[in-house]
Amino acid sequence: MSLKEKAIKGFGWTVFEGVFSQGIIFIVGILLARLLSPKDFGVIGIITVFVAISSSLVEGGLSNALIRKPNVTNKDFNTVFYTNIIVSLFIYILVYLFSYKIADFFNESSLELILKYSGLIIIINSFSIIQSCILTINLNFRTISVINIIASVLSSTVALYLAYNGYGVWSLVMLSILRPLIGCLLLWTLNSWKPSFLFSKHSFINLFGFGYKLLVSNLINTTYQNLYYFLIGKFFSPVTLGYYTRANQFQAPFSVNITLAISRISYPILSNFQNDLFQLKKVFRKFLKFSVFVNFTIIMGIAAIAKPLVLLTIGDKWTTSIFYLQLLCVPGMLYPLQILNINLITSLGHSNLFLKLEIIKKLILVPLMFLTALYSIEIMLYGLVLFSITEFFINSYYAKRLIDYSVTEQIIDIYPFLLMALGVSAPMYLVSYLSISLFTMLALQILIGGLIFYLINEKINISEYMEVKSNLLKIIKKK
Repeated sequence: MSLKEKAIKGFGWTVFEGVFSQGIIFIVGILLARLLSPKDFGVIGIITVFVAISSSLVEGGLSNALIRKPNVTNKDFNTVFYTNIIVSLFIYILVYLFSYKIADFFNESSLELILKYSGLIIIINSFSIIQSCILTINLNFRTISVINIIASVLSSTVALYLAYNGYGVWSLVMLSILRPLIGCLLLWTLNSWKPSFLFSKHSFINLFGFGYKLLVSNLINTTYQNLYYFLIGKFFSPVTLGYYTRANQFQAPFSVNITLAISRISYPILSNFQNDLFQLKKVFRKFLKFSVFVNFTIIMGIAAIAKPLVLLTIGDKWTTSIFYLQLLCVPGMLYPLQILNINLITSLGHSNLFLKLEIIKKLILVPLMFLTALYSIEIMLYGLVLFSITEFFINSYYAKRLIDYSVTEQIIDIYPFLLMALGVSAPMYLVSYLSISLFTMLALQILIGGLIFYLINEKINISEYMEVKSNLLKIIKKK
């Protein structure tokens, strides 16, 4: 099987996983939102900050170093495996010991016990990193997808059972723990690699020499991604954070999973062309155009249907989330572009440049976040929109130097897809002003959007659309 065929197959499986697995999480999230309060989701939002940052420290940039290394050995895998375990145990102990301080800081006593249990995710994830890394190196995304789907179904079932039986916020805690735990167990069951008693100081130094810059960069980036949870939880309230997390979880399953699919496949493939810059640029442009073709239309469509989507699915008590969702769709649109440009930089071995960029961006962002937090959450979100646009220009600037692909060229490639997304979503949004039932409004918006999208693509023959259509027809014929 050629690299292109592997990429298409891998993307297909990753998208299938995203649609199915995240679709289940999305539906379960809707059901849980009807059963639980905004405060419950706000408390879990605060926990997310500490678990995400801790997991970045455990991973340490070493998995990317393994994926990029041309001739990775069993000694490399074992060295990283034991390093991850030791670091995760150390970090969990710190989280456990300081959980009461964190609870005091947010003035929320329930956080202490929840943190002690949720912190176990840090240790669970450390056992999964190498198994997942090996599958990624082999472009075996089918196994990864199947595992994630099974983990999502089983953990969601348990969470719903607990919520219906009055366990409140603990149903969300169990959902966050069980999903990685089931995934970890399945990875060990379906992957043939098992650790040996090997540890190489030379291997660690070699991998960490590249990985530590990614560690710092990823740590900065993860902190940034979760800093809004932290600031909203501190400056406002868990209830307000609950509205924010629910709004974000309407667009995140789409933007994050499209980004995950593009990122998971693009990094090993771009790494394969690190010595052929002409071919690298060609492949990178293809990834970029395909990602915006899919993401722009979907995310702008979600912004257009935000009103009936929120009110029909989770009810009137979440009305505040509608405007938050519409604003969050802007960074959601740009997210795949940010990650794709970062993958380009790291696939060429420029982890020092990646680190430099992350520091520059966060030196701009952090003061902006704290300044806007003094006013209101709405002003904070406007600041996030402004920064996401700025971040795109910063990330894409270095593509010119690395593969002779300027910001202007990227914008020219993106522009047609932005126009198409606007052409699809604008009529959908106008329907929300009609005096009709919410169900009729949503159905009419989806029908109009789907029809316009189909007509535009059939008329113009956009290459990305034609390629997707061609591959779907091939699959249907085979079946």
